[in-house]
Amino acid sequence: MKIILGILLALMLVSGATGETLSLVTLESPPAEFIENGESRGRNVDIARECLKRIGFDCAVKIIPWKRALIMVENGIADGIIDAAYTFKRSKFLYFPEEAIYVEEWYLFRRTGERITLDRGLVNAGSFDLGISRGFQYGGIIQEAINNRWFKSIQEVVNNEMNIMKLVKGRFDVFVGVKMTIRHLSRKLGVAEQIQIVPMTETGKPYLLSSSKTYVAFSKKTMTRDIAEQFSDALKAMKTDGTVEKIESRYY
Repeated sequence: MKIILGILLALMLVSGATGETLSLVTLESPPAEFIENGESRGRNVDIARECLKRIGFDCAVKIIPWKRALIMVENGIADGIIDAAYTFKRSKFLYFPEEAIYVEEWYLFRRTGERITLDRGLVNAGSFDLGISRGFQYGGIIQEAINNRWFKSIQEVVNNEMNIMKLVKGRFDVFVGVKMTIRHLSRKLGVAEQIQIVPMTETGKPYLLSSSKTYVAFSKKTMTRDIAEQFSDALKAMKTDGTVEKIESRYY
């Protein structure tokens, strides 16, 4: 009998049917993830909560600096992380589901009135001082430019708000961020009219530097690949049945 009960318990743990409360971490990146009246909210937070509920879990979401969030899931202090782009390094300590929760679009931002433009391929990047957020993976050509130090200088800061305010104060020429997040935060900080997206020199249109999928990924220290697969299936179902669209309508 004890053996049978042990097997049943193990199956419950794998299937997610335990009612356990998982600890998730993420960064502040409104309207996808933010704090309002002391509660974690946002497009991605709400989708993750509903998805986990469908596979039998509650969750508590904490919004903290991104680098700390990665350290927590790597060491099993948190069970999962919301809004993580896939990298080979992260795959060593995280289970990534097949289905992405979000698609981020990355642009550079300049001060309004500046004549800064970016040549195709970022061949003129060496003329500008760049601001980035610590621990982020941007992907695409902008990640290549950061990795290979194409810019005149690169300053790392803790979060997007600091990038916005440093740009406004003239600490660097441009910074990289997700369009939706930066527009939201700049309005919140009262400086929306002072920053704008950097256009491509050749076209005069906003230069999309990278478009990357992000995921709710699970710590290999505390979770299983099966849970990540269940999460993926539930997320696909939510996209099909209109739940994701309904959640998005709260924020967009």
